[in-house]
Amino acid sequence: EPAYPEADGGEFYYRGHVEFVFDGIDEDATLTLANGAGTAIDGTTYWEDNKLSFAPYVPLTASTNYRATLTHCAGESTIQFMTTSLGTPLEDGVDLVGKSYVVNLDSARFVKPAGVGGLLLGLLEQYILLGVYNISDTEIQMLGAISKSKEDPSQDTCEPSINFPTAADFTTAPYFSVGPEDTTLSVAGVSVVINDLNIAGDFSSDGSYIGGAVLAGLLDARDLAGVLVDNGLIEDEDPGAVCDLIATFGVLCEACSDGEDYCLSIYVDQITAMEEDQTLLSVETCDVDTCDEGCDE
Repeated sequence: EPAYPEADGGEFYYRGHVEFVFDGIDEDATLTLANGAGTAIDGTTYWEDNKLSFAPYVPLTASTNYRATLTHCAGESTIQFMTTSLGTPLEDGVDLVGKSYVVNLDSARFVKPAGVGGLLLGLLEQYILLGVYNISDTEIQMLGAISKSKEDPSQDTCEPSINFPTAADFTTAPYFSVGPEDTTLSVAGVSVVINDLNIAGDFSSDGSYIGGAVLAGLLDARDLAGVLVDNGLIEDEDPGAVCDLIATFGVLCEACSDGEDYCLSIYVDQITAMEEDQTLLSVETCDVDTCDEGCDE
């Protein structure tokens, strides 16, 4: 059955991969893609677990009709879909500088770690914020931050901002890609480090939101031990118990930068980030002038 787009006639992000899910694996199955005129789209197919995907070699065209055809042991299935308007050039007069966006993972899709996304999402207490403070034809300078809470999306100036050391690639605007950069999130009151955080996506033509966004990084499961104990999911703060819990979802911990097998690859897509009326501040440590809770000496 189709996984993305989810059904015949569904919408599709122009940089996405067409996906079909099988009950098992049909090694003889093929998946092809054509535009509305019937012209074949060049790309490659690949299996990931029981999901067969088609990845176009170049991004599709925004607001355009396409047809995917799956041929398998039980016959042939065809779905038609239209790409969304994302990828359409920015409208004249749209200035992204000074804008900020709230990265909302609540309606996103956790591709990795498979099956564990709901568990991790339920522990997050804050949103990631993205802001734009400089722009050129090929690069965009972005700043990241953490919101005060999910109820209050304003920047938490008690926490350091996410200062990406290099500019985001903006050569194929309105698409951008920023990172990788290490950052820290608060999960149920505990600091959790995400190594090699990368965020990519497209600005809408009017600059009011970011769509089709992807968030990727490496999460150290050792940071989650205390949180999972507090939530009654494991009995002691042994990082091995965290990986044992994750393993019940069929996901294995992998090597961290120190060589210990306690890390989880995170890949979240189909993220939407709506514009928020604020300009993010660069904060190296706790900002004594704006931190509501007061900074530790």
